[in-house]
Amino acid sequence: MKKPKVLIFGQSFNSNTGGGVTLSNLFHDWDKEDLAVIVTSHAINNINFSYCDNYFFIGNKENSWIFPFNFFQRNIPSGRIDVHQFSKKQEVISQKPNIRSRIINKLFYPFLMWTGLFHVLSRIHLTDNLMEWIKEFNPDIVYIQVSTRDSLLFGKALAKKLDIPVVLHQMDDWLHSISFGGLFSNYWKKTIRNEFQELVDLSTLCLSISDLMGIEYYKRFGKKFVTYHNPVDLSFWNANQDEISLNDHAITVLYAGRTGFGIGTSLKSFAQAIEELNKEEGIAIEFYIQTVEPLSWIDDFEFTHYRGLVAYSKLPKLFRGADFLLLPCDFSQKSIEFLRYSMPTKAPEYMISGTPTILLAPKETAVYQYGSSQKWAFSIDNDVVSNIKEKLKEFLFNQELQYEYSSKALKLAMMNHDSQLIRNRFLKDFIKLLDISDLPNDKLVVQKIDF
Repeated sequence: MKKPKVLIFGQSFNSNTGGGVTLSNLFHDWDKEDLAVIVTSHAINNINFSYCDNYFFIGNKENSWIFPFNFFQRNIPSGRIDVHQFSKKQEVISQKPNIRSRIINKLFYPFLMWTGLFHVLSRIHLTDNLMEWIKEFNPDIVYIQVSTRDSLLFGKALAKKLDIPVVLHQMDDWLHSISFGGLFSNYWKKTIRNEFQELVDLSTLCLSISDLMGIEYYKRFGKKFVTYHNPVDLSFWNANQDEISLNDHAITVLYAGRTGFGIGTSLKSFAQAIEELNKEEGIAIEFYIQTVEPLSWIDDFEFTHYRGLVAYSKLPKLFRGADFLLLPCDFSQKSIEFLRYSMPTKAPEYMISGTPTILLAPKETAVYQYGSSQKWAFSIDNDVVSNIKEKLKEFLFNQELQYEYSSKALKLAMMNHDSQLIRNRFLKDFIKLLDISDLPNDKLVVQKIDF
């Protein structure tokens, strides 16, 4: 079956972010020459060239900042990325943030978000150079992920200019949590929601990251959103049956993934619960957090340890080497608004590993409802330390219950998250778009198609 040529904007291929892993798994079977990606400065140091080597970098020519912030804008070159400079490695791995990046992420960006300036700070433009690169690639379909207003406006411009089928894929509900509690937050929510509605209307096919998001977005935007979240390659996970033991002398719990907004406080509550179980209950249990850099509070806990990132190829062995895996979400209202409809990339990977999963998340979230209703994860619905401790004591020594959850998780992973089945369905949905490529991109067209 011939695959369409797809232009991707909003996410690079990589193996250590949720969007990058999901993208890699969904487009895994595409030939390199049939994929091209437009990337921004945020993604330049985190790109996998094994799936695609045709990248255009959004630099100063395309991305302009308003006065007076333009004086702080770095001089970043534009144009096609020269993959030969990365010839000795297939992937550019994200580095630990330097001092400048930490100041920007912890002070500058939060200030801009609170004031609303973040939404007008920069604009991305369709330059002649970028259009020439796009025309040379000659895409059949454009696939878009947006997570900021400037990317949303650029996505709209791209959809209008190219006049080819548009696939919009939504990863989380950033639209609803935008400018949370900041100045003019209601204004920006309304404005960006209306702009997103325009992009939805321009899109021929809309995708969501969870069924719950699909239901909610249909109510909001009047268009069906088809669920596609991260699938797992069964042959890859089943071929890696060995283990990397974390600790042979204690019960081990592992969290592997990102930290920061929506994750950090629940991790700390869990670490406190582990500390107290060790000291008060005499339970030998160690908690390992594997992420880009250690959290500032980890050294405050005796039984919580930092581990650096490992290659994606080692994850099956690492996950099987732990006694339990933790999947956390924060419980603040802002976090709930942001993560309510998200489905963590790690969820199906945890499921297929066969290691019992502990889910620490608000009841309102899609991942909690999926884990609790389908019983593939032992679910804890609040982050009060005393409650976490009591729930863990129910689960840590109940091997029958652990087997019940892990076996259900394995069955669900094979039934609902098999990458081969999902990739085939994904491709068929794209092939359908080629059959209607002569029709305009609006909601009336999509309603005539049974996706």
